[in-house]
Amino acid sequence: VEVIWSIVPAFILVFIACYQFNSWIDIKSGKKVSNQDQEPDAEVLAGQFEWRIRYAGPDGKIGTEDDIQSLNELHVPVDKDIVIRLRSRDVLHSFFLPNLRVKQDAVPGMEIPVWFKVDSKLAPVKDDAPQSFDLVCAELCGWGHYKMRGKLTVHTQAGYDAWLKLR
Repeated sequence: VEVIWSIVPAFILVFIACYQFNSWIDIKSGKKVSNQDQEPDAEVLAGQFEWRIRYAGPDGKIGTEDDIQSLNELHVPVDKDIVIRLRSRDVLHSFFLPNLRVKQDAVPGMEIPVWFKVDSKLAPVKDDAPQSFDLVCAELCGWGHYKMRGKLTVHTQAGYDAWLKLR
């Protein structure tokens, strides 16, 4: 009886793992994401012990002279599909938004797309009162890992546009 109690759950877990594997591959490769062709909203560069975030400037492209940059502050509009490009300049880091259940490793030499959406139910925002959440590194990355903290600020679309104009 004990053998059956062990073997049956093991087979069930193996079946679930095999059955969902193709879906996991499709999601991670971007095949099942509606915004896979979307230009990134921001580029996040992880480094010991900070998050450097770059937004597209007036020309709408990241990587040009008019880019808007911030340190340890990721700003996004509510109820919008967000795509960021995640990179690391030195060691392995982990981009972690615990309130959104978003976690992705930043690997040196790789550019990894990360997408998420902040639902208005999670962050009921108004133009004058944006919501803030933690942005942390969840991978031990060196002696100053404990201070690699940032902030995700969620605005209304109008508030986000106003924030970009102030930069």
